[in-house]
Amino acid sequence: MPTHSIREHSKPALRCVFGLIISILGAGCVSTEKTVEAPKEVPQVTHFVLDPAPTIHAQAPLPDVTPFYVKVYSEQQLLERRLAYKAWDFNKDGKPDMLEYFDDHGEVIRRAYDFNGDGKVDREEP
Repeated sequence: MPTHSIREHSKPALRCVFGLIISILGAGCVSTEKTVEAPKEVPQVTHFVLDPAPTIHAQAPLPDVTPFYVKVYSEQQLLERRLAYKAWDFNKDGKPDMLEYFDDHGEVIRRAYDFNGDGKVDREEP
């Protein structure tokens, strides 16, 4: 009588089970459908509000600095709050001696100086 091992009898069954698993798992991978979300409507900017922060008083010889933020709105919805400029008071007389202007990414784009305290720009750096 021929002897057959269990391994030989189980091969077709294992192939069937593995084939079933691969067909189930593979069905999700084969799908070519792509979902495309509708573009969201970008809110329109309606107004800006300047928002000064409290002055940071430093010990001499460091200057006092007052950061100013700009709030960007669409109607009543706040879209963004970012640093607009900083006012530096080197002689601590309460008047800015230098203004630093910032772009949308927080980089300094311009400096304006008032050396004599008359409130007018004496020098500018681009």
